Amino acid sequence: MSDLAAYFAAQERARTAYERYNYAGAALELARIKERLAEIKSQHEPLASMNPEGNPLARWKQYAAAFYVVVGRMPERGAE
Repeated sequence: MSDLAAYFAAQERARTAYERYNYAGAALELARIKERLAEIKSQHEPLASMNPEGNPLARWKQYAAAFYVVVGRMPERGAE
């Protein structure tokens, strides 16, 4: 392999590694967002502080709004 071909091959490996790096960063960010969404659904706070009267329907609506922001559709009640 000539020096120029070796250089082009090294460039391609670097480009491929950079693409994988970017994909991994985006996947990690999405996983953390989904983790926070699951935390909101499973924990008493922070939704309780936004719903001092303890109305379960209001809590579900708050969760549904967050779910919509993350997923892009409304959750089915009781399925998510």
